[in-house]
Amino acid sequence: MINRIFNEDCQDTMLLRDIKYDYVLTSPPYNLGGDFHTFVKGKRVTHGDYDGFSDNLPEHEYQKQQISVLNQLYDGLNDEGVCFYNHKVRIKNRKIIHPLEWISKSKFNIYQIVTIDFGSTPNVDKSRFFPVSELMFILTKKQEPLILNEKCFTDIVKIKKGGRKKGHPATFSENMAETFLSATKTKGIVYDPYIGTGTTAIVCKKLGFKYLGSEVSKNTFQIANERIKGTLF
Repeated sequence: MINRIFNEDCQDTMLLRDIKYDYVLTSPPYNLGGDFHTFVKGKRVTHGDYDGFSDNLPEHEYQKQQISVLNQLYDGLNDEGVCFYNHKVRIKNRKIIHPLEWISKSKFNIYQIVTIDFGSTPNVDKSRFFPVSELMFILTKKQEPLILNEKCFTDIVKIKKGGRKKGHPATFSENMAETFLSATKTKGIVYDPYIGTGTTAIVCKKLGFKYLGSEVSKNTFQIANERIKGTLF
């Protein structure tokens, strides 16, 4: 079962399959209403929504879903394991929604919060300071975690954004995956419940980790497998 991606909802993977892992590394959909966009020469360019589902749940349903996913991740994680959960502070109706609103309701211990500095943003709304950061929540089971910061990272880390991939509007950054996996003690099994186009698996292969992943979209699942085999991008 190791080094495999399942073409199914991550909650099905965790409920139906008896899998255990040492690390979680993931960035779930942010519930942005399918509004993925950039600005090119001052003009807004919309990239559309995820393939296979809409990133536009009522907020209370989204948070309930994320709590459920986090609790299932907790149950599958080894006692010394670490969950790296990437999210960001969103703005809706002129107020912020912070990920702590639901993470603090999960089973996880919030071990540390690291600020990710991307250095740029597609959001140039001049009614606020431009947001160039996201957050990495380091979550544990209240045991001594498998963290070893040999590279002496601070709690503000500069990260290169992931390049946009065909068939996916919000690709995970390889640089981010490499940064956080390089701060672990052992090269164990990494599970990404929202593996998308396979970035976590590709970095795991590069660094010597084993991997597991889930991806609900059949098209994105196929892209991930082609990338992992080295036949695409």
